[in-house]
Amino acid sequence: MDEILEISDEVTVLRDGEWVATEDTENLTTNKIISLMVGRKLTKRFPPKTNKPKDVMLEVKNLTGRYQPSIQDISFELREGEILGVAGLVGSKRTELLESIFGLASCSKGEIFLYGQPIYNDNPITAIENGFAFITEDRRAKGIFENLDVQLNTVIANIDNYVNFIALDDKKMKDDTLRMVDLLDIKTPSLRTLLKYLSGGNQQKVIIGRWLLTEPDILLMDEPTRGIDVGAKYEIYKLMIDLANDNKSIIFVSSEMPELLGVCDRILVMSNGKIAGIDETKNLTQEKIMELATKYL
Repeated sequence: MDEILEISDEVTVLRDGEWVATEDTENLTTNKIISLMVGRKLTKRFPPKTNKPKDVMLEVKNLTGRYQPSIQDISFELREGEILGVAGLVGSKRTELLESIFGLASCSKGEIFLYGQPIYNDNPITAIENGFAFITEDRRAKGIFENLDVQLNTVIANIDNYVNFIALDDKKMKDDTLRMVDLLDIKTPSLRTLLKYLSGGNQQKVIIGRWLLTEPDILLMDEPTRGIDVGAKYEIYKLMIDLANDNKSIIFVSSEMPELLGVCDRILVMSNGKIAGIDETKNLTQEKIMELATKYL
């Protein structure tokens, strides 16, 4: 946003597809633009960190992708109620790490333990059964069914639970969708509105609601705030912290170092498919993260 103020003479702000204001850049600040975008004063960029990580929940040992270049000899632990950030440059294989844990990418070696017991996420169906959820980076290509309505997009990952003899239980689907709309404050004209007509932030909330209905213990979130406005970002940060307070664990990939530092308990830094470092967020800075991200280039 600072770059916009530096190179522009005036800025036009839109909210939910409607014009809000057009002002000269000399009269604007980043905070004022944010207030115009979200329709209210946003005094803090990140919610208070109230979650307290507990004992180790997930152990990943020596995970290596079958087809190179991919992840190499990845080992780390994830605690119950923890938000673990994953940082790295483009090409550092952050997405491949999540895909390997979720069974979307095959591995040549490595083990995964959940509460000390070995599990085998050979495919996404097994991963879901084991309590994992994966919110993909590419929302439009892999996350949403834009020509289906909000209700179907919300329940589709859990569709077997709505089969009633030979038909789908529309009332149960509606009730669960309304529960997610209320929980996540999804702005939609109706449950029958096609998802493509919702804003990017509300589309992302629908995807998150879809996975929450599977009742996961571990959420793998790949760039969940990409392409959405600052107000929706804040709501997703708050949701993540609320989930962590409910003893859910999150692995959170992001290209935005400020949000990793603002939301996560620890940050794992990837470099060329390897772990370059992992530390408590309080011990890290953007400069240190960048230094680690270039370690194996």
